[in-house]
Amino acid sequence: MERGSSPSRDNGPVTDVRLAVLGGVSLWRDGGRVGLGGPQAERVLAVLLANHGRPTSADRLADTLWGGRPPASATATIHSHVSRLRTLLGPSIVIVRESEAYRIDCPGEAFDVVGFEDLLARSRVAPPVEACALLAEALGAWHGRAFGEHADLDHVRAEAARLDELRLVATDEWAALRLDQGHAAEMVGELEALVLQHPLRERYWLLLMRALHQTGRQVEALRRGQLLREMLAEEAGLEVSEAVRRLERQILAADPALLPAAHTPAGGARRSAAVGMLIGTTSFVGRDPEVRDVVAAVGVERVVTVIGPGGVGKTRLALRAAAVVAEHSDRDVTVVELAPLRDASGIVQVIAHALDVQQRQQLTLEVTLEEYLASRRVLLVLDNCEHVIDAVAPMVARLCAACPSLVVLATSRVPLGLPGEHVVATGPLDVPDRDEITVDDARRSPAVELFVSRAAASVPGFVLDDGNVRAVVQVCRRLDGLPLGIELAAARLRTVGIDTLADRLARRVLSLGAQRSGDGRQRTIEGMVRWSYELLDEATRAVFEQLAVFAGGFDLEAVEAVCDRGAGAGGTPEHVIDSLATLVDHSMVEVVDLTIPRYRLLEPLREFAADRLAERVPGGGPGGGSPADLVSDRHLRWFHDVAGRGALGLDSPDEGRWSAQLERDLDNFRAAHRWGCAVGSTELVVGMVAALREQGFRRVQYETTVWAEEACALPGASGHPEISTLLAMMAYRHWVRGDVQAAIRQANAALDALPGDAPSPSGLAERVLGNAHFYLGHHDEALLWMDRMLASAVRAGDEARRVHGLYMRSVARTSLGDSVRGAVVAGEARAVAERTSSPTARAQADYALGLALEGTDQLEALGHLEASAAGAGAAGNRWIEAFALTEVHWLQARAGEHLVALRGYGEVVRTWYRGGDWANQWLSLRHVFGIFIDLGALREAAVLHGGLAAVGAVHALPFEPGDAERLSSVVDELRSLLGPRAFADAVRSGASMTDSEIVELTLRHIDALTA
Repeated sequence: MERGSSPSRDNGPVTDVRLAVLGGVSLWRDGGRVGLGGPQAERVLAVLLANHGRPTSADRLADTLWGGRPPASATATIHSHVSRLRTLLGPSIVIVRESEAYRIDCPGEAFDVVGFEDLLARSRVAPPVEACALLAEALGAWHGRAFGEHADLDHVRAEAARLDELRLVATDEWAALRLDQGHAAEMVGELEALVLQHPLRERYWLLLMRALHQTGRQVEALRRGQLLREMLAEEAGLEVSEAVRRLERQILAADPALLPAAHTPAGGARRSAAVGMLIGTTSFVGRDPEVRDVVAAVGVERVVTVIGPGGVGKTRLALRAAAVVAEHSDRDVTVVELAPLRDASGIVQVIAHALDVQQRQQLTLEVTLEEYLASRRVLLVLDNCEHVIDAVAPMVARLCAACPSLVVLATSRVPLGLPGEHVVATGPLDVPDRDEITVDDARRSPAVELFVSRAAASVPGFVLDDGNVRAVVQVCRRLDGLPLGIELAAARLRTVGIDTLADRLARRVLSLGAQRSGDGRQRTIEGMVRWSYELLDEATRAVFEQLAVFAGGFDLEAVEAVCDRGAGAGGTPEHVIDSLATLVDHSMVEVVDLTIPRYRLLEPLREFAADRLAERVPGGGPGGGSPADLVSDRHLRWFHDVAGRGALGLDSPDEGRWSAQLERDLDNFRAAHRWGCAVGSTELVVGMVAALREQGFRRVQYETTVWAEEACALPGASGHPEISTLLAMMAYRHWVRGDVQAAIRQANAALDALPGDAPSPSGLAERVLGNAHFYLGHHDEALLWMDRMLASAVRAGDEARRVHGLYMRSVARTSLGDSVRGAVVAGEARAVAERTSSPTARAQADYALGLALEGTDQLEALGHLEASAAGAGAAGNRWIEAFALTEVHWLQARAGEHLVALRGYGEVVRTWYRGGDWANQWLSLRHVFGIFIDLGALREAAVLHGGLAAVGAVHALPFEPGDAERLSSVVDELRSLLGPRAFADAVRSGASMTDSEIVELTLRHIDALTA
């Protein structure tokens, strides 16, 4: 071929030749990957493609291959590589030689970069839905970094960087369009990953905050803003942009502009993101008909149960169906994972926690759940019911009877056994009916599709072909198409070939199955798990068994502390980590989050591990007891220590991180508490529960106050140094539920448990008494208790608790009309808070100062209150966040932004309502009462006034000087506007309602007025 000429074209068969660099340099012919002839040839092609359409000098190619020292044969070698590439690429793709340079000419349809850039350009002039699809197609062309391992070559780097940036831009635009179209729940996980991969790319943080806000997770949205602020300050000494600050203000104000364009506020914006995150972890194969069946059943039935053996994929099927329901209906979806539950008596608490609902005053938790769900359209997914089915079934029957709009979707190995229950039996994936089968026929089998997918993830480059199709089909048939067994088998390809795997399964799994009675599929999955287990060394088996003690997930540090390598195995924490790594490699442990890192066992594997641990013979180790008991003891001790460190962490600059960690491990704390109570480990249980008190209070989740009551009943608890704290926790529960007199009695009992007149070590009893007496109007006594709380903090040297005491003193002074003194004390609180660097301490000080300034400088007051809400939200402190937002929205209302304020109050009221915090609920509702009047909703205001009056909350805790007098004047005006008779009727109506009824009615009015 002469220089500059084109290759001749014959009339032979047309071949499809394509070049790709979006994820690595590769050549594809007729759908199959073609080798390029070694690393040097790949580098030559990489440089030519980086300069696509432009000449590349031979010197540049030599520099790429040998740096500054090319051999004498450099020109000949380069020519040889180019010649081979021409043969591989022709006839449709040509490499032209021009003088001492080479140029590659590739048709657009044959080069993935051209296709990607074309799709990106078309998306920018297309309608939103079409643009989103075009961007998704464009991003689908990527499989990693541009040019892969060759991206850092001198003559490739610039083009690789350009393409990588274009990919990020396309991802930006695609994510924004998905949010605009109402897909926030699906996008949270995607955006979390993008933020981790590109922490300095502010755009992803903004999109993540928007997605969290749209799914009803305003606290987490604001927390991400705070994390970005801290990261930029630490890494680059920079502040966040005005765009971040503006978005935070919009989130605080519940700005409707943040909602997706195609959705209303009452729709999917508040749906749980959990479903979208769970279904997105791995591909979902061969279940479309079953998904449709479950979705159809959920549309017409009240209780739908997906049944099948362990490992068949019930959970993924249910979650996929739930995601469809969330996407295409007005139902909120809540997923309750029951697998971590060890004791059926805790089922009510687990369901309530998933729904973010706390027990209300004078009601059981069961009745609280009924009231909460009575008027809501919720799909409640109860996953893994079989081990607590005797408790689940009556609970579901009770909830469905009391809640006409509730639908329950359960997964279990057996039906719940309820009247009217619709059962969907799910079986294994379809497998070929014989071993001898073509590749095309095998690909139609969902079981084969799943195996090939997982095998490719285990052994990169694995594909189904004529050479392995028989063995792959044999494996899938031996495993009866059970998804968990197929995934475990695919993981074995790292250590054995496909033929060996098929042979071993033919002998081992079938023989194991023949030795057991019961369902054949269940025998097969247990056989597969057993085979994977027996391939482990003894030390790794021991670690696997001990992992069964964890409820839900577990962090790496917890594994190091709780697990050892078995009797006689010895070893260090590093050896335990080695065993954990082996289990991950063998797909026996699932990675939940590598950044923490955090793991979990799938339930069939956990059950198998627990059974093996229970079979272990006691080894006479320290303290005696069975191996299972010894592991449970270590589990309790570890989480006792975590709780203690968490208590300190909550008052540190790392509050947000510790709050998230304690929340992640709630299942483990619950399991540790149950175990400790069962075996009478009083010292550890009391210490752990006392340490967890602030976590529950700040997140408006009061399950730990129930644990406190249970711990007080343990042998010897009355003599524990923290017994006063536990009794005070019980008093706090009475306080937030609105039972003020019971709170006072219980707090006094907590103080009576102390020697002499010593202040309580936690200051919690004094805190309850200060709040309760102030609520009742006993202001002098309340201030004395606040002083005692402050004194206990000073005595203990606890600066964060000292800020809390100063905050209470400031709010009390402001509420009594002395806003000057309130501002002075708030300033003192700010000074102490700055020394602690505790986000909650700063938020409390900002709140107190903002409150004190409301009467004199509303603009400055608003700044402090918004800062309080943002800081608290970022740290996971829902309590002070809701407090601050109560005042933020009141200032908005006074500035004439009534609907914005009312919408915000809807979220605040829901926070208190879910948490069962009635003491603070009434204060927020009193502000709503004033906005109702301003908007002309006079009867609604009068009904709410009746409800407030009935519980004595009309004049309690006036937060501003003269507030009570203004309130009385407003009530008189309302009576005049409505007329005495209509006013009296409305007030009587409100007074006759239960607490829950008045809140539900008020929320419906808020939704109607702000729609």
